[in-house]
Amino acid sequence: MKILLSALILPLIVFAKELETCYRVYFWFFPVAESCVQYKKEGREIRIRSWARTVVVGRLVKPVNSWGMATLFELKPKSFALYQREGSYIRDHLYLFGDRGIEYEIVRYKEEGNEVKKGFFESSVYLFDPFSTSLLVYLDTPNFKGGTIPVFYDGKVQSVDYKTVGEERLEVNGKVYDTWRVVLIPNIETKGVLKPKGKWYVWVDKETNIPVMLKVSFTIGSARIYLKDLKGDVYLLKEVKNEQAELL
Repeated sequence: MKILLSALILPLIVFAKELETCYRVYFWFFPVAESCVQYKKEGREIRIRSWARTVVVGRLVKPVNSWGMATLFELKPKSFALYQREGSYIRDHLYLFGDRGIEYEIVRYKEEGNEVKKGFFESSVYLFDPFSTSLLVYLDTPNFKGGTIPVFYDGKVQSVDYKTVGEERLEVNGKVYDTWRVVLIPNIETKGVLKPKGKWYVWVDKETNIPVMLKVSFTIGSARIYLKDLKGDVYLLKEVKNEQAELL
């Protein structure tokens, strides 16, 4: 019986590793939203799931409950989906990434009739979705020279610039982290409430490559995001980073 159980359990331990990072979002001193990101690694494939929703004061101002998922192979996107639920603003994104380009469909749901935008965007360079873009930034820390990631979102090519600008020791929820401070400039045009604006800052833990604090700006204002909880393999992102370095 022990041999049989080992045969069933060991493949899961060897081939599937998971990490969940959860955050609390504050506007001034008020908690307005919470979000979790789940990473699952199976061989060279990584699956990312994420959700965000407003809480307390944030729910009163604008109820948000959005979620999405992405699949990457050797850090290249294969699929991406995002389901925006921002009050009465409801929109779905579905992207399939291939060697020649990206097949996409974006649906805006309205009472008077849905708006559908779909097509195939041909590209000679590999483009990234928003989830894989964030992961690449975390894994490429520190990068003092900086870089630009081409992003395909909302049916068009956009970009995110990033650069490591310093080191900082900070305390988050009672734990001290040695971090790299990274500045992001999301040159992203989108629709909905959460439209990026200006410079964003991310503090990435040196030991795990997990972001532990973020300062982000939108057209509706700025917010600070703090790591609240960790579950699973906390060194998963570091492992992915090391594997990627071996491939280069």
